[in-house]
Amino acid sequence: MLAAVQLALQEHVAPKIDDQWAQSALRSVEVILNHLQARVPVEGAMLHEDSRELVVLLTAARDRLSHDDPALATFLAEAPDLIDGYARVDALQALNHKGREAVDALLHACHARKGEAVADAVHADLRAWLLKHADRESGFFFPTYVGRPV
Repeated sequence: MLAAVQLALQEHVAPKIDDQWAQSALRSVEVILNHLQARVPVEGAMLHEDSRELVVLLTAARDRLSHDDPALATFLAEAPDLIDGYARVDALQALNHKGREAVDALLHACHARKGEAVADAVHADLRAWLLKHADRESGFFFPTYVGRPV
């Protein structure tokens, strides 16, 4: 459906637009449609995998640091039930956001304990996950926002 909308805009709308601002707006719409075409088919599975990884990572980090934080507790309380069953993408997005808040809280805790072997090791694990996550999401952005439309 997204590809059909994009094709209709390119073939029927774009040729009739002479105004430069309107052309710019249409290019922005194309970028958004490209992004959605890349993201929609894989977002649910990616969020599910992300959340599963976060449960393991954050549980280990909490235990190793003996750190208790509301964001961490909330994520770890909600995540297992949600990821063990069928979850809607919006629910996975909300859970993933909570997981990222917990990552942020743990990063702050690691920085407060910088130099301690355990905190430095947890920091390295969190950083590795963030890099993996950024690499996983890069597919949503590079074909979309760099170069010609896909």
